[in-house]
Amino acid sequence: MASEDKRRRSTVNVARLTMWKMKDDTAEATTYDDTAHTFDTSLAAAKYTPKMQTNEQYGDGIKVEAFVAKDGGDLEITVNGFDTGDGVFLFGEKDDNGTEISGSEDIVPNVCVAYYTKRTDGKYNLYKFPKATFYPEGEDSKQQEGTTVSYGTASLKGTYMPLISTKDDCYKRYGVDPTEDNEIFEKWFTKADYHGQSEAV
Repeated sequence: MASEDKRRRSTVNVARLTMWKMKDDTAEATTYDDTAHTFDTSLAAAKYTPKMQTNEQYGDGIKVEAFVAKDGGDLEITVNGFDTGDGVFLFGEKDDNGTEISGSEDIVPNVCVAYYTKRTDGKYNLYKFPKATFYPEGEDSKQQEGTTVSYGTASLKGTYMPLISTKDDCYKRYGVDPTEDNEIFEKWFTKADYHGQSEAV
């Protein structure tokens, strides 16, 4: 049974990287740009690592309680084919007639990040991080997989954090059927604030 669970959760590819710039995140609401930035590429890998805040309470010299709370985390995405405009979107760089300019006054925006992994059973696992920031890094490394060689590979490293409005920091939906659950799948990548719950009528 354990081997079956392991097989069911294994992934064969990571794809459809989509992001939206965040406009506001307040106690009342979180808003994003309507236009999504899609990366015209495939992803080689994606990994997130939650951060934990810990504390302990003692009474009469004896530990009586331990507290462990999530506090966002680290997000790493390897993009094959980092292309024109991706740096402008991610890092607040300027675009001057096709030349991307990085300067000291660039402000790196918060973004909502969505992608999926395709499982060996043909179903998808969907991931969305509603508030993330990536740090500028070098790209244009070479990657080779079998006989396929690709350039313009960027290793995107950043952090994700909880929303002020809802305290949510990550949404995951496992086992989405690309045919039966197509509406959920499409909304996941066309609406920044959609994360698969039933919508009020």
